[in-house]
Amino acid sequence: MVYHIHLLNRMTSDDPPLTVHVKSKNDNLKERTVRKDGDFHFKFKPSFWGNTLFYCIFKHGDKTKVFDVFKSGDYKHEKLTCRLHRQRSLYWKVQEDGFYRSCDDEGYVKMYDWRKR
Repeated sequence: MVYHIHLLNRMTSDDPPLTVHVKSKNDNLKERTVRKDGDFHFKFKPSFWGNTLFYCIFKHGDKTKVFDVFKSGDYKHEKLTCRLHRQRSLYWKVQEDGFYRSCDDEGYVKMYDWRKR
């Protein structure tokens, strides 16, 4: 099974730019700038042992936030329609007021607020 993770910049401006740095125990996808209305995405197959974890460091001006963008087992709580897809997607929409998650790029749920450094 292949997972697709999308980090969507839905900020109102690129000033300051949004940067994302995705890491796991075995992978470092390096810091990248995601422009307004942009989508940084990556795909992977989870480990056989069910312990795959990717986290991300988000920065926007004087705000920063770190959290897991994928953790094995997340899908057991998603809607049935999301769990049935062969290629599972997970969307994180980044806005001025926080971070929203969806499995189908619709019906987003707010998960986190920004934190000032």
